[in-house]
Amino acid sequence: MEKMETMGMTDNQWKDNLRVQLENWEDVEELIQSGKTDEALKKIEKVKARINKGLED
Repeated sequence: MEKMETMGMTDNQWKDNLRVQLENWEDVEELIQSGKTDEALKKIEKVKARINKGLED
């Protein structure tokens, strides 16, 4: 039986992922503050889709 090794993220990859998520949420925050709730909801759906895709891999 072959042993499969799973490689996790490096610290830099993890931090980069968090930076991207933070930027996305800051964008959502700005959209809401400027009254663009429809655009904010679209951005939220994109973020959720990206997270869900990452969970499937």
